[in-house]
Amino acid sequence: FKPARVPLYFKKEDGSKTDEIVIDLTTDRIITKDLFLPTREISGVTIEEASPVRFYQYYFVQAKVYFAFPDYAKEDEKGFEEFKKTCAEVGIGLLRTSKTKIEEIIKPRPMFDIICKELGIKRGGEKIDRLEYHLRNCLHYFVYYPEPIFRKRAIAYIPKEVKEEEKRHYMKYELTDLVGKLENVVYKEKLKDFSDRYRDQTELDDCVVAEKYVKDLWKDYLGLNYPEIQKRVENILQRDKVYREHFVHQFQVFLIGSYILDSLYPKISQKFKKNYNCEIEKVWLAASTFHDFSYGLQNFDTWLMHFFEDVLRIKHNQTKDNLNLLNLDAAMIREALYDNIIKIVDHIPVVLKKKQKGKVIRFFYEKAVRDRNHGILSAISLLQLYYDNLKNVTINQEGILQAAVGIGIHEEEIWEALCGCQGYRRSAIALPQNEEECIKGCNRPLLSLKKSKIFHEKLSYEGLGKEITKYKCERWEKEMMNHRTMKKIRFKESPILFLLIFCDSVQDEGRIASSDELVLKDRSSLKDIDFDKKNNYVYVNLESTKQTEKEEEIQRVAWCLKDARFRVKINDKLKIMNGRGGE
Repeated sequence: FKPARVPLYFKKEDGSKTDEIVIDLTTDRIITKDLFLPTREISGVTIEEASPVRFYQYYFVQAKVYFAFPDYAKEDEKGFEEFKKTCAEVGIGLLRTSKTKIEEIIKPRPMFDIICKELGIKRGGEKIDRLEYHLRNCLHYFVYYPEPIFRKRAIAYIPKEVKEEEKRHYMKYELTDLVGKLENVVYKEKLKDFSDRYRDQTELDDCVVAEKYVKDLWKDYLGLNYPEIQKRVENILQRDKVYREHFVHQFQVFLIGSYILDSLYPKISQKFKKNYNCEIEKVWLAASTFHDFSYGLQNFDTWLMHFFEDVLRIKHNQTKDNLNLLNLDAAMIREALYDNIIKIVDHIPVVLKKKQKGKVIRFFYEKAVRDRNHGILSAISLLQLYYDNLKNVTINQEGILQAAVGIGIHEEEIWEALCGCQGYRRSAIALPQNEEECIKGCNRPLLSLKKSKIFHEKLSYEGLGKEITKYKCERWEKEMMNHRTMKKIRFKESPILFLLIFCDSVQDEGRIASSDELVLKDRSSLKDIDFDKKNNYVYVNLESTKQTEKEEEIQRVAWCLKDARFRVKINDKLKIMNGRGGE
């Protein structure tokens, strides 16, 4: 009965008499009124018990409409009794089903019988036109009834009004179905449960679904409670019209990477277990579902400005510029988070000399304090969470440090600096040898805030200079840009870091911006993932309406990542992760 939950329909004619039965099915263990018979308000019109079953009642007015549920459903739950009572009140029958028998728990009443019985009833001495009442309610269902099966969701929902050429910006069920077939990763049964239930969870949006499974996975496989703060911060971040969703995005990145790891078993898992005494999929779970955790902190200024604008009606730009009250430098020193930066740098997959190591530590620290880089802050936060819960954790320290390294470096500004100057990263030529060559060759795109920081730093060092607007990085960044600390990132040496950068770059669908006009900012949609067993090739197939923009992003990634087994097709144009830009 997938992709739609289709009802069973039976019809029997005996002369002038016709019997009809409609049965709606579910396999859920938990059944409540709010989930299966919710009340909705659409365009100012309230629809009581809005659900597919009620729609069938009004559509097949003479039919007996049943709701069929499995015998393993939890009938002792408080919500089930309310659901059962509502079904009895509105004339919906209930069937308890098993492999051997079907039991009728509540008898149904055809809507036609209910309407006829209630015609002309007097209540409190006042005659009520029940026919008009029922006609109006029928009209509500036929005119206002939302999608009878699916509710708006980031992953699978496609609104009716979306044009055919825009549907690529929404993910359907390719990925959610794919992870239901995993054979190797330790949480394969949990992902199979997610895959089996996902289509039927029509009353839960993706944020709720993702949170539930991430919490369960963390508790079962990491021994940690996933912090609830990120989902709540998402609502605040949506105040920025160009902000794209990051919570469900993490879950989708996790699903993509889980499929890839499962396909590359057992070789990759055995090597990782030997090196770190930890299952690679546990580390992937921690890294992928936490990599954007501190994005709210990175955008602190934005939502703080909105808050003061709303509360105090502050409009003056100079005043708003002074609202940044968060002193991360003092906060980090006070909480001794500097130690966690050192631990992350110690586990970068390169051998650093003492002087080099000092520069990398400074780079991470400055990126955290000055730019509030969400990757580094998320990595620090994960380590702090781990060390605060050492009594309960079920993943070892080496594993969590590998997750933190992946998170800390996954963001483009970090890996581009560690792998060499961005202005030259798209070619194999040497790094710039002097400042003039650097300014002339750099093609780094900058946000206005970054330009402002560079401008003020140049003033403080040298005063007003002729070429001041052409500089593309601050002095403490140039220390990293002018050296290739990591050169290339290889899957066999850093599988978690490699996989996080790769999956993060291909996951776009469902990341809808706050403003409806910006929905097409989604640059690509995941068409499918193929695994070539003969060559161990991983193909991620994307569709994109902005092919050039997406190609440029994947090309940048392909200069940094080096493992030709990983390949991305964008509208059938192939990019190989070969360390040479993908060609």
